[in-house]
Amino acid sequence: MNKTAKKILTNAALIAGLTAAALLVWYVAAVIYGNELILPDPWAVIKLAFGLLGDGATWLSLLFTLARSLAAFLLSAVIAFCLALAAGLFPATRLCADAVVTFLRALPTISVILLSMVLLRSSAVPVAVAVLVAFPVAYGTFVRRYDHNKALFDVCKTYDVSACGKVKYFLLPLIRDELLSVAEEELPLCVKVVIAGEVLALPLSSLGRDMYVAKVNLDTARVLALTVIALVVCFVISGVLGLVRRRVND
Repeated sequence: MNKTAKKILTNAALIAGLTAAALLVWYVAAVIYGNELILPDPWAVIKLAFGLLGDGATWLSLLFTLARSLAAFLLSAVIAFCLALAAGLFPATRLCADAVVTFLRALPTISVILLSMVLLRSSAVPVAVAVLVAFPVAYGTFVRRYDHNKALFDVCKTYDVSACGKVKYFLLPLIRDELLSVAEEELPLCVKVVIAGEVLALPLSSLGRDMYVAKVNLDTARVLALTVIALVVCFVISGVLGLVRRRVND
């Protein structure tokens, strides 16, 4: 068994153990609390989650949420990619980009959501918020990769390589190698942020809207079931992208 397979099995065993422990604590807490309206037991929630997956409306909401998440990821990755290119070639741009990223990291997510609700349509709010939250993550990854290989660009200066040559032969391959790492880290993040935006903006056909409606109806089991579905989707996305990245690197 190679190192990659061993690592995958170890991570799977760890996740399974933590999940079992969390379910046990949840079950004990539900028994002690004794009020299914407030805290239903995990088995009832899991059963409801499977029931929701048999409903076409849930799949439609899930697909729209994933589509918004993918759009947010692509936009943030492209913007970060272009800005990282500019920052690698022009030091002045690097200073401005770092200042913008620092500001976005410090900006509270809820403030971004509320401002977006004022300026944008409800369907665009989750995407815009996810882009602003995910962009600093992608930019930081691309720039770290550049800094790690800065010696290559010093060689370019020594041999007077043109800006186009730096981009084509050095910078683009370096950043391209990080795309899968960015996707593995950023796509699940986009899903979570998009759902948070959907809860407040309430666009049609979205997991966030379904959660909000369930909360208004005091259907805690449904809220938790939808949360479980979203959690599993994030784990699946992260796991699949991780496998692809390891396969490519091997």
